[in-house]
Amino acid sequence: MKTLLVLSLVVALCVIPEPTAGHGAMLLPYSWFDYKMWVKTKDGYKFDFVGIKSEQQCTAGSQIPRDVICPAPGSCGGYPYPSPACMWFNNYTHIEKPTLFDQKLRTYPHNEYPQYVLHNPWRAPGAAPISSPCGVAGGNPNGCIGGPKCGQDQGGFDKGPKAEDVDFPFHIHVTNWTRGEAVEVAWAIRANHGGGYSFRLCKMPEQGRKALTEECFQQTPLRFVGDRQWVQYGEDQSTRYEFPAVRTDKGTFPPGSQWTKNPIPACNGLGGGYNDPNPNKCSNGTQFPPPGPGLLGFGVDITDPLKNFPFSIIDLVQIPKDLEEGEYVLSFRWDCEQSPQVWNTCSSVRLH
Repeated sequence: MKTLLVLSLVVALCVIPEPTAGHGAMLLPYSWFDYKMWVKTKDGYKFDFVGIKSEQQCTAGSQIPRDVICPAPGSCGGYPYPSPACMWFNNYTHIEKPTLFDQKLRTYPHNEYPQYVLHNPWRAPGAAPISSPCGVAGGNPNGCIGGPKCGQDQGGFDKGPKAEDVDFPFHIHVTNWTRGEAVEVAWAIRANHGGGYSFRLCKMPEQGRKALTEECFQQTPLRFVGDRQWVQYGEDQSTRYEFPAVRTDKGTFPPGSQWTKNPIPACNGLGGGYNDPNPNKCSNGTQFPPPGPGLLGFGVDITDPLKNFPFSIIDLVQIPKDLEEGEYVLSFRWDCEQSPQVWNTCSSVRLH
C-alpha cells in the first residue's frame, strides 16, 4: 500500500505544471513590486502602475534588474526572470491534518489522486508553515526538495530571497487608508491552483521590513465585508461582474480568521486543465460550478505559459477601528489545494 501511495504521488507531480512566470499575486493596494513603468494596454504602452490592467497583472516587478533580486553568485538557481510579483511564494509546504471538509469550500474535489491534495495548504487554511509572509522568490529558500531541479517538486527555483529582504531600487508605494473603513483589495490568477485566501495586517516593525514575521500578520487577519465579490476586466469598473462569495472562519488558523474560497473553478482532474487543448473552456467539466460566464479554467496552459486570465478578483475588507495610526504592511496569503504551495504578496499602507 505504501509503495502504491508513493507511486501515485510521483504520478501526481507529473500532471501539475511548474511555475513559469508566476501563478498569482495581490494587485491592489499596489504591492512592493508595482512601480511606474511602461505597461502594455489595449491603447498602446502607458507609463503607469500595473495594478489591475487586463492581462498584465503578473508583469508588476518584471523590469526590476535580476541582480537586484539575486545579487549573490548561485542565488535563484540561475533563473533568468525572478522579479515578477507572481513569482513569490512558499513551496512544498503541507499541513499536519485537514480541518476543511465542507464540500462547498473544496476547489479540487474531482481529481485522480484525492490523497495527494489531502495535506495541501487549503485543507487547513492558514496552518501550513511558510518561510516568508511576503513570499520567497522561486519558493525554495533552502534549495529544492529532492535534487537541484525544482521542477521535480512543484517547480520554481532555489535560494531566492524573501521579499522583505530585497532592497528595491525605487520608493515603495504607500497606500493611505482610514481606520474603520471598508477598502477594496484585488488579486490575479495566472495558474489556477484552487484553494482560498486571506488578507492580514502587521504594524511595520521599528527595524523595518526585514523584521516582519508571519506571527505578526496572524495577529490581525482582516474580515471580509458582505457576501458578494466581483471580477473586473482591466481598469474599467463598468465591466464588473458580481457574484456570491464563499467564505469561512471554521477550521482556519489563526482560529476564527476569515478566508474566501478562490471563486474560479479549474477544469476537472488534478492538472486543472493545464494539459487541455482548450484549458479555459474545460471540455471535461469544472471542479465546481463557475460563478459566471467565462469564469473558469486553469489560466496558463502547456502551449502558452505566459497566458493571463483577463480579469482580477475584487473583495472588500474591513479595517479595524481600534488599530493605532501609522505604517503597516498588508500581506496576501493564497493557500492552494491543487499544489503544496502558499503564494504571498505584500503592500505598504498608512492608517489614519
